[in-house]
Amino acid sequence: MHEKFFAPLVNSLNHAYSFADREDAVEEAFYKLMFKKERDAYEKEPETESDWFYALRWQARAELSHRRERAERHAKYVEEAAKALADVFACGHQGEEMDAEIRSRALARALETFRKEQDVSRRDLDIYVGIETGEASGRELAARYRLTSDNVYVIKYRVGRLLRKHGPRCFERALKKEGYISFTFAA
Repeated sequence: MHEKFFAPLVNSLNHAYSFADREDAVEEAFYKLMFKKERDAYEKEPETESDWFYALRWQARAELSHRRERAERHAKYVEEAAKALADVFACGHQGEEMDAEIRSRALARALETFRKEQDVSRRDLDIYVGIETGEASGRELAARYRLTSDNVYVIKYRVGRLLRKHGPRCFERALKKEGYISFTFAA
């Protein structure tokens, strides 16, 4: 019966459902009517091939209907859960938020690594950081380190160029040493 009825049953079902869903529903109908359902459960057990065909078709249609209802229920649940959790999750890379302590320790470690690897003196790094943060003017730094203002800005430019080139990798390594693993760094 399976060989004879399978294709006609699949084709007789509503084409609004995918072909795979219709095939699965027919398989489920065969399994349920041939193996799971007890003979006593039938009000009138199908006797002819035509009766079996319509019983299987009815069971397959019921299975498709149940699948649709489950999918709608699941979609409704997902929508309600998404609304309830909308304020909990942030957009972008979830879970990548660092606390200030990790960030400041990693930054200090990264600057020290950068200074050693690129052979940048502490004075040059202080000049760069002082100007960039606005903590000191070029004149103040020139007076502090007994340089001209022009030299201070040349140092700031050179350190800045090196920092833009090598700094991100130093910061990434420092973050890893601090125990922070970013998904964007891992990718």
